[in-house]
Amino acid sequence: MKRVRQTITILLLFLYSVAAAAQQYVYTPNDSIRVEKALEHSINCSEQDCISESALLFLGLPYVASTLDSCTLERIVINTREYDCTTFIETIAAIAITAKRGSRCFSDFCHTLQSLRYRNGICDGYPSRLHYISQWIADSTKQGIIEEIVGNSHTATQRLNLSFMSSHPTSYKQLKENPSLVAEIEKFEQPFRNIDIRYIPKSALNGSPSQLNIKNGDILALVTSIKGLDVTHVGFARWIDGRLHLIHASSGKGVTIIDEQTLYDYMRTKKSSLGVRVFRVLNNQK
Repeated sequence: MKRVRQTITILLLFLYSVAAAAQQYVYTPNDSIRVEKALEHSINCSEQDCISESALLFLGLPYVASTLDSCTLERIVINTREYDCTTFIETIAAIAITAKRGSRCFSDFCHTLQSLRYRNGICDGYPSRLHYISQWIADSTKQGIIEEIVGNSHTATQRLNLSFMSSHPTSYKQLKENPSLVAEIEKFEQPFRNIDIRYIPKSALNGSPSQLNIKNGDILALVTSIKGLDVTHVGFARWIDGRLHLIHASSGKGVTIIDEQTLYDYMRTKKSSLGVRVFRVLNNQK
């Protein structure tokens, strides 16, 4: 009888942990359908630029800011119906990584997205989210799923000093409503202060694929001169007739697009944009 009670207790604890994990995810049935179709496409894709090809499946969807902040408590939001620039990158990258691991399963995609979005893959409140792209990339690099690409064209250097969120808390709903979180945000900003990073200056973005060492599907992070920030925008690289373009969730156009402007033309009109950092999803996913 004692063994039976122990078995029942273990089973109940397991079911409770599964239910608790499931409650962290917020999505609709259409989200899971769209993701599994994209996973099927990615697994069967034979082209070298499979990531950018997968991104094309999500073109024309509306740009909406702050889609991750719809819940009072931090939850893992899977929203394939509308995007900001970061959630667009996260979604496509998570699809590519899941497919490279040979999975067509929506639950595996959810776990991958969680590992990209949260520090050490653990959702534990608003401060556990990787709010800055530099944090996002550092965590993904540590996991061995993304690497930064640095070549001869990366001739410019910037000193990182992340502080924007902690110094502008009223610009963020959660920080405005919960001032006690500001200290936690600042704690996670501190490791990204007084660090030098290299990037391709925007004046060089007219170069060829070999000159820039950029491939279709690479993640391009637009480096900014705004104090306390590292990046103001992200998208995927797409070469068209030898010119570099951006696949991204565009606030200006209001949808996800392949930008008709070259990235060079797009950036030269933006005074605070300095250039781009380049990141690539690794092929040998485990």
